[in-house]
Amino acid sequence: MTKSELEKLEAGEWYQVDDPEVANRKLQAATLCQEFNSIPENEPAKQEAKAREIFGSASKNLIVHSRLNVDYGKNIHVGDNFLANYNLTVLDIAPVNIGNDVWIGPNTDIYTVNHPLIA
Repeated sequence: MTKSELEKLEAGEWYQVDDPEVANRKLQAATLCQEFNSIPENEPAKQEAKAREIFGSASKNLIVHSRLNVDYGKNIHVGDNFLANYNLTVLDIAPVNIGNDVWIGPNTDIYTVNHPLIA
């Protein structure tokens, strides 16, 4: 049976980025990030709830400051006592696993994406 492009993405295989199902997943993540980034900093409980909706999984004590940008979000998994300072970008084409007791400084970019090197 042939895999869908979304199944290929989830398996870490080459896939077509313009596939409608893949594009929809990315659009959903962009919408969630826009919602997250519109939450005032003085509402940390709302920020935490929205970050949990974006990430694939998050353990206890999750703090994420705005601006947050992700490709898909569901490939991001964070452990206990996680803090992301301002302006975190995670291009999570592949899984991003972050352990316990991690603080990420401002203006951090995490990339799991690459482009074919042979055309």
